[in-house]
Amino acid sequence: MPHLVIEYAQNLEDRISIPALVSSAQDAMSRSGLFAPHTIKTRALAFRDFIAGDKGGSFIHAEVRLFEGRSERDREALSSAVFNCLCQFAEGVPAVTVEVREIDPSCYSKRLPF
Repeated sequence: MPHLVIEYAQNLEDRISIPALVSSAQDAMSRSGLFAPHTIKTRALAFRDFIAGDKGGSFIHAEVRLFEGRSERDREALSSAVFNCLCQFAEGVPAVTVEVREIDPSCYSKRLPF
């Protein structure tokens, strides 16, 4: 825990190194100091079919999911760090957004390695 899910327009794959984006975003999460680096799970999902406003030919959106208990200041700083990271890859991308969501631990299940 936490999870960083990066959604993006598939048409960006011709202009952006998605593996580099994922790696950089993972590093931004790690540098926040809020998590042990080995607990961060980062992944990217491409969307072929989407509508992003009337001029949106592409987008990048990141959702950070974490357990409750971080201060508002910590969540804001984390959002800014991830946003700044994404923007480094987003030249010409009209929509870049980040959302931090708290997970209710009573509704979260996970399987641990044996």
